[in-house]
Amino acid sequence: MKNLIQKIGLIICCCFLLTNIFAQVKVQGTITTKENEKIVPVPFANITLYDLADTTKVVTGEVTDFEGNYLFENLKMGRYLLEVSCIGYKTIKKETRISLPSVGNTLKRNFQLEEDAQMLSEVVVEGSRTAQYVDKTVRTFTQEEIKSARYSKDLMVTMPQLTIDGQSGKLKDIRGGSMQVLINGVRATDNELKLLPPDKVLKVEYYDIPPARYAKSGSVINIITKTLDDGYGGGIDVSHAFTTGFGNDNIYFKYNKGHNQFTMEYAVNYRDYDDREKTQTYKYTLNNEDRESNYLEKDAFGYTNHKIGLKFTNQVQDKYVFQIGISPNFKTSFSNGTKNIFNHFGTTQQNYTGKFNNDTKIITPVVDIYYWRKLTETSDISLNVVGTMFRTEVDNENREFELPNMNESLTDIMRLNNRKKSLIGEVVYAKNTEIGQFNAGYKITSSWLKSDISNVFGNYNYDSRYSEQYLYSEFTGKKNNLLYRLSLGGTLIHNNSFSNEYDKFVFTPQLMLGYTLNNNHTFRLIAERDTDLPSVADLSKNAQLLTPDIVSKGNPMLEKEINSSIALVHSFDGKYFDIGTAVLYVHTENPINQYFSYERNDSYITLTKENANSANYYGAYISGAIMPFGSNVFTVKGSYQALKQSVNSDLVGKISHWYTPLYLEGIFKWKDLSVSYSHSFVSDELNGAYLNDDENHSLFMARYRYKNFSFSSGLYWAGQPSKYHSETLDKSLVAYTSDSKIWDNKTMFVFGFSWNFHKGKSYNVKRKLENKDTDAATF
Repeated sequence: MKNLIQKIGLIICCCFLLTNIFAQVKVQGTITTKENEKIVPVPFANITLYDLADTTKVVTGEVTDFEGNYLFENLKMGRYLLEVSCIGYKTIKKETRISLPSVGNTLKRNFQLEEDAQMLSEVVVEGSRTAQYVDKTVRTFTQEEIKSARYSKDLMVTMPQLTIDGQSGKLKDIRGGSMQVLINGVRATDNELKLLPPDKVLKVEYYDIPPARYAKSGSVINIITKTLDDGYGGGIDVSHAFTTGFGNDNIYFKYNKGHNQFTMEYAVNYRDYDDREKTQTYKYTLNNEDRESNYLEKDAFGYTNHKIGLKFTNQVQDKYVFQIGISPNFKTSFSNGTKNIFNHFGTTQQNYTGKFNNDTKIITPVVDIYYWRKLTETSDISLNVVGTMFRTEVDNENREFELPNMNESLTDIMRLNNRKKSLIGEVVYAKNTEIGQFNAGYKITSSWLKSDISNVFGNYNYDSRYSEQYLYSEFTGKKNNLLYRLSLGGTLIHNNSFSNEYDKFVFTPQLMLGYTLNNNHTFRLIAERDTDLPSVADLSKNAQLLTPDIVSKGNPMLEKEINSSIALVHSFDGKYFDIGTAVLYVHTENPINQYFSYERNDSYITLTKENANSANYYGAYISGAIMPFGSNVFTVKGSYQALKQSVNSDLVGKISHWYTPLYLEGIFKWKDLSVSYSHSFVSDELNGAYLNDDENHSLFMARYRYKNFSFSSGLYWAGQPSKYHSETLDKSLVAYTSDSKIWDNKTMFVFGFSWNFHKGKSYNVKRKLENKDTDAATF
């Protein structure tokens, strides 16, 4: 009997021990903060548990609800590192032990966050998921938005500032202009957005006024992710028009293991059209004779753009990041066609026929090396080196024949072979203080070009060298409701070409002041100065015949242009409206524009670029989104500009013009179905002596999602072809008009299929420097 009692006791002890060993615990609590001496909940705060033995490994994570509550279920007992973070608050990191409570299996852990003055001077807009900074807007997403998204790119489209470009399928700014996409500060491709699951997006930063290190970008979006773990993911996209050559195809894959990450992608964009029609008219006076040339061209044209990306990353969180990327990209384009010509020179009339063949090949291998190191708890340093090589081959042949005898009247053969190398290096030091953030950086860009040219003026072989050094510092902070950012920079330019050598220094300061009013309204005043440089093609000695009397050529004597601007910007964010408006003024010294002029004792006319005396534009714009139902069920996005443009040139005198483009897009979403229609109301923009129309745009798109699959169909340019128009102003030496239509695009149906997958989780890297060279030196 005694032995039986001992055995039962032993079994009970073992059961008790096993219960403790395998017990799982719930942890719940509330995240709060103090506002005006009151304790209030903090929604959308992030609570993350790390393995204390290896703090790079995430055990689990949660986001608080609108009441600040969170809940972890089925946690194993043990020791963890718990982290609580949220926009505009100091992060809490605390070692914690999870064990069974004396009663039940639920532990309570409440935390109170403090406001953080180091978070780039945030102003949180009440009643929304938006935080307004002096230079950016930060947005978080609801669980409903995350659930309805297939990958992070779908979340980006819910932002009022962003939309999808109908032709490329890529993300773009609704205001137009260039946009750089980053993930945790690392330049990201469209495919990398698809590799990021939507539930791993913590917040998105949208810079409408980019900081100094991204100064050449029109806007920047930076996606901040939750800390992620091992795993892999990938996908494939196919989008084609079945009646003509139009396609955008992608394949992408990412693998993560421990501190290492490997990413690979391939994208091909191609166009293969065979029905483009173009009419051109030149009217001018030469040798005291009125002349007119009329051209009707029909051609087949297209391009194929191959982008390959291989990237390796090694990192230890909060310690260092090393990354190397290789991109052996290449592109080909062609245009082959015929033309009919009618010349009326004085009292003589003559008909001609002709043919032309244009081929371009560009090979662009790129190596991108990046290193980031944390120095102290409040400072870090970043280094970036980018090496690029361009091999550009252009082969153009243009011939004209007099009718009816078919005697060859014009032969223009141009061969271009460019070998360009460039090296970009940048280092940035960042320091957080109690009152704001300080950044200082140095960037150097050097390029070397060897060019072999054969054209109507002969054969040329020349070398050119170019370097640009950019030194800058920047401080961003907040004082009560006042937001501010001050940037001081200087650019030293050295250019050494075959016929022009100079050194120039440009001071490039920027001042931004912001003030928040009634939480939903933010006003910002922005004043800045920067510079734009002529491209390699602009500085080239290359030349091509446009007509027997008119030659297009480069100008090696071009110099930089300098822009000074001031703008007052108002932002309003609410449940039904998210609108940005601005009034602005921009003055440009030595603007680079293209004009016609006489050459060599008025024996012929050249079309070339020059530095005009000055240019100005002023006006206003409005952009944003309207949500009539207070949700994403139906959204109207749009942008409108009204700008008065003017140029003062010795060649054409003073000219001015109003530019008023309007873009509208309506988006309807219901469960897994989305339908949209977008339309552009065309306006003509002043460019030197030219007025160039925007491309007409009309797109109906429908998408349906089923699990990890997406099916889409689109109708492009319903009832009309894509059209392009250009004409000169009255003061131009040559009265020129051009109309081009791509009939292949008329009522074009495009169908798409996409599939993606995610297994486990993945690391993402925080990177602060982005550089690249895109000037392939074509003509």
